[in-house]
Amino acid sequence: MRLPFIGLLLFASTAVAQTGPTVVFTSSSTATNNTVTVPKSECGQERRFSWQRSGSACEDSIYLYVTTGTCGTRPASTDLVLASLDTANTATTGVVDFTVGEALAARGGNSDAGTVTTCDTQDTEISFKLCASARRLGGSLGLDCQETFSNVGSPPFVVKYDPQPPATPSITKVIARDSALSVQVDGAEANSTVVVEAARVATAGSDDAGTEADAGTDTDAGTDVDAGTEDGGQGLVGALALEGTTGPVTRVTKASGEGNVVVNGLTNGVTYRLQATIIDAAGNVSTGSTQVDATPVKSNGLFDAYVEDGGQERGGCAATGGGIAGGAVLAALGIWLSSRRKVS
Repeated sequence: MRLPFIGLLLFASTAVAQTGPTVVFTSSSTATNNTVTVPKSECGQERRFSWQRSGSACEDSIYLYVTTGTCGTRPASTDLVLASLDTANTATTGVVDFTVGEALAARGGNSDAGTVTTCDTQDTEISFKLCASARRLGGSLGLDCQETFSNVGSPPFVVKYDPQPPATPSITKVIARDSALSVQVDGAEANSTVVVEAARVATAGSDDAGTEADAGTDTDAGTDVDAGTEDGGQGLVGALALEGTTGPVTRVTKASGEGNVVVNGLTNGVTYRLQATIIDAAGNVSTGSTQVDATPVKSNGLFDAYVEDGGQERGGCAATGGGIAGGAVLAALGIWLSSRRKVS
């Protein structure tokens, strides 16, 4: 009796399983974890998805639609229906596309759907799910059409509309370098891009920032928190929309969380006006930070800084003078003397 009983259990477990169509979606849009993020500027841009199916629906259509609700039901009046594949439709592949604006408009398709929003009036983040649903076979023998719909689509693509720009960043520190400025920008959100633009400050009565006036001394006061050298994103991009500047603009980008933004290729002794913005993962751009002026200075190296700090080019210990540079020379001299004693 045991073997027939086990056989009946296996038969029953197989029979009650639902069978029916499956739909697989693919997209050429950039997606992170199956999420396509859309900024306000692209609200009216079509998002295209290809589909491939196997099997047919049971006495009904396979619905491809967009919803803010849950996949696996018949589309509601507030959902955007993209395609309806009835039992006579034998196509196994196809393409559907829609804009966020269309999905927003569909939400007003019912009298009690609430306030209708558009690309201009939707000011908060909202996500739309791409769904495929159908009635499947089931029952004790696996031959009965189910009354309810099931989710038959995968993977679970989401189109997220993000109309909110990032918060305005701030430039909290600028470190002067030789022909460069290292800019610390605070307020960048995760997975965003920090942008720093620099342009010469115009001198009174002149169209340029004046001739180079070598400052001579490196005024870098403190530790530069730059996480590595700048590896791209720099170039001349035209006139900077900052009052009182002139000439071409240098624009440098860097991923948030990777340290200071270093603006290279500047002229020592010339004052530059800096402004920072943030571009979030959706492509929204923040308003510009408060403008900050800074001037790159020539660095003559450790020994020149030591001499300029009051030390002498030749001499004994009394020639060290004061300050950080003199202390650094004494430290180096102490290490050298210590190594000499060990050798002797």
